[in-house]
Amino acid sequence: MTPGARAVDVANLLLLVAAGLLFLSFGYTEMAGSDMWWHIAAGRELVQTGTLWMVDDWSFTAHGRDWLNHEWLSDLLYYGWVSAWGVQSLVYWKWLVIVATFVMLMVALARAGGSPLAALVCAGFAIANAAPFLDVRPHLYSLLGFSLLLLLRLRRDAPAWLMALVFIVWVNLHGGFFFGLMALGILLFPWREPTVAGVRSALLVGAICLLASALNPSGLKVFLYPLTYAFNEASPFRGIGEWLSPLKPGGITSPLFFYLMWLPGLGLAYFVPAVRRVVDVPWEGIALTALTLAMALTSRRFIPLFGMSLALMLCPLLALGLHKLRLERASGALALLVLVYALLRWLPYPVQSAPAFHYLTAEYSYPVDMLDFIEANGIAGNVYALWNWGGYIHWRTDGRLKVYVDGRADTIYDGDTYRRYLTVLGSAPGWIDLVADSGAEYMLWPHSRGKGQAKLRELLATGRWQPVYSDAVSWLLARTEAVPAAALQPSPPGPWRDLSIATNSHWARDSAKAIRHAQAVRAVMPWHKDACQLLVDIYRGRGEQVEAEQILADCRSYFPSAFLR
Repeated sequence: MTPGARAVDVANLLLLVAAGLLFLSFGYTEMAGSDMWWHIAAGRELVQTGTLWMVDDWSFTAHGRDWLNHEWLSDLLYYGWVSAWGVQSLVYWKWLVIVATFVMLMVALARAGGSPLAALVCAGFAIANAAPFLDVRPHLYSLLGFSLLLLLRLRRDAPAWLMALVFIVWVNLHGGFFFGLMALGILLFPWREPTVAGVRSALLVGAICLLASALNPSGLKVFLYPLTYAFNEASPFRGIGEWLSPLKPGGITSPLFFYLMWLPGLGLAYFVPAVRRVVDVPWEGIALTALTLAMALTSRRFIPLFGMSLALMLCPLLALGLHKLRLERASGALALLVLVYALLRWLPYPVQSAPAFHYLTAEYSYPVDMLDFIEANGIAGNVYALWNWGGYIHWRTDGRLKVYVDGRADTIYDGDTYRRYLTVLGSAPGWIDLVADSGAEYMLWPHSRGKGQAKLRELLATGRWQPVYSDAVSWLLARTEAVPAAALQPSPPGPWRDLSIATNSHWARDSAKAIRHAQAVRAVMPWHKDACQLLVDIYRGRGEQVEAEQILADCRSYFPSAFLR
């Protein structure tokens, strides 16, 4: 091997290491991953029942109804992972999938554009654009599947059996397989030599993959479901935040998208003769960018796919620019700079699973102590709970508490049920009667969301509901006739119970007791967001700024959360 070749190999190795760290550093998005909980619970249910054809056992509004659980394989993988390594270890699953996804994208881009450095830059912008959407959910498998398609098809002719295998797995992991089929059509088309034989071959491989996608427990229903969702404008589920257009307020936002959405116009450069003479036009990238931009403008959940497609379209142009500027000669130095930048981005974040899980899934926002209390007292029945908490209730109670509605959305619930829930959520006129007529024996609701305090006062004022318990984030009421007769036991000792005592003491203006129990929380979970924030707020309220800032700095050393202030 010549010295020049060795230098290139070292530079490429540095680029790969830098890429891995850079992609990992974008895997720390803080998001209340409410769907994660019911996916784990569904995996357990699949193991318990021994069948892939599921019926609802977790709600009192759809109990016994067939459930279109088209992501069953993801659920089994989640439950298997959690059974082996614990629920907090799911952050490692997330990081593994994210790094694999964007490393594969980078390799595919380098192969198509001829420049590993350009590939890293484009993949870096793609993951920065996608980062706000990267939570612990099966949709990550669709990003992984898309990268795998690009890797197998760009400048390659993967055998039909391998492509079919990809779709057999993909269709049972996530509904994004449908986009995968559309992307496959674009990748299979013989753009550079559009012959009859080439089109015939593409149609054959496409048909094989289409048939392979039918190998799932629900058959053709998995094809109809995304179409129904996309074209049924009357569905109230389309108002869920992740389905809204990014041009509408609310939901998750990707600030970078509003800049990247204009960059497809750079594709016009490929029609300049001087460019076309030296660059192979990425027709696949142009077509995929047009498709995914239209999808992303309709629903923000497709923004990550747009960023990945845009990277494919722009990478050859960037590679040409780097070549003209002769920056490839300094690829080793540039790789080192990227590595330093990646390290600076990543070093403030933890590798330890417990604090990472606590913030990445907003563990602190769930009624942990409340469910401990419910389990300690054997409370069961129908509970009207926040949509976002339904999956957590399923995971903790395994159907002993049945909810009104949850994040499984229209795979199990009808539109009218969800509309009534929205009325209750917004405390619209008649909401109390809707809860009373729902069949719920309990109501579990947050203190600080969904007009929780006003709801609590209004329900108690009716005289038909009685308080049962209040933890740090939620309250539980029971219908007067459903109040447990036996004396209620406290939740088990531990940091979550201490947090409830600290929070309730703070509300009762007993700051000494609140501090004592918040410190007890931090003795076990020093990173606990709510314990940290409570202590900071108390000390600031007492004018002890130095103590408050010391606690804040210590808490942020475990995780530099934007929500710790």
